[in-house]
Amino acid sequence: MTDDSTLHGRYVQGPFDLTDCVDLHVHSAPCLFPRLGDDLDMARRARDAGMRAIALKSHHENTVSRAYHAQTAVPGLQVIGGVTLNQCVGGVNPAAVEAAFMLGGRIVWGPTGHACYHGTITGEFGKWGVPGMVLPGSERGGVTVLGADGRLTPEILDILDLVKQYDALFCTAHLSPDEISLIVDRCAQIGARVLVNHIYYFPRVDIDYAEDITRRGAYVELCSTLLIPSRHRKELRYDYELMAETIKRVGAARCVMSTDGGGMISGLFPDEQFRMFGQRLQGYDVSLGDIYRMMRDNPTELAALTDRAPLGPPARGAAA
Repeated sequence: MTDDSTLHGRYVQGPFDLTDCVDLHVHSAPCLFPRLGDDLDMARRARDAGMRAIALKSHHENTVSRAYHAQTAVPGLQVIGGVTLNQCVGGVNPAAVEAAFMLGGRIVWGPTGHACYHGTITGEFGKWGVPGMVLPGSERGGVTVLGADGRLTPEILDILDLVKQYDALFCTAHLSPDEISLIVDRCAQIGARVLVNHIYYFPRVDIDYAEDITRRGAYVELCSTLLIPSRHRKELRYDYELMAETIKRVGAARCVMSTDGGGMISGLFPDEQFRMFGQRLQGYDVSLGDIYRMMRDNPTELAALTDRAPLGPPARGAAA
């Protein structure tokens, strides 16, 4: 006779294991937009799930100080901060990026709602077609990394040099396919790391594009939030079949699984989304080893977590 414990072990496997996983795309409060929880909520949930690190992203401010305080309050988890190049921080502003890196930030995101390409796709700057999601500064126009000659501007070149200097990560956010292509080539030239965020959403491209830029040195991000149906994205094809096909074509070595979670519309906390993402991908012939490579190994490498001490303030005694 089989006892209850044996039956339990056979039929109940428990939730997907997030031990040492890293989510490089988490949204939390304080924020101009409604969020499911604040920085500490997200950090505690990630720590309790066994995760190694999360990155806090804001559309309107530098999150490095927020990451420092969250990490201090939630020991056992690394919390990564950075800055997004919207009008709220002066657009493509090398000084804002350098300040973030000097404080311990590890990521710079390109512009999101203020990107020229965002306006092209949505029809307006600073909005997502969702009630309550409006960025201030949109009247100043769109942000681009290209000059009138179609080349990367001196400002974005300076920022990419800072990414290399500080061993950081450039994320493309809502830049256009052409802008991203030039940035990928520049990063390959100088040896900087680059992650193309939520490919197929921003930017609206196909798998051939994803395959091309990864061959040239970029990583592509696959996001769980976009797999949750929303009437605000009903024209967008973003499903598990596409994720699996991308992994097959590009290779797990060049993919990063993230959530882009924390928004109210998704209804699930980032850690819940991450579990769902890892569990469901297995049903599309993606191996568990590849899933952990994309949820754990690749983001750990991109954020340089293996060789860098946890986020902290400048050394005591530094000049004021």
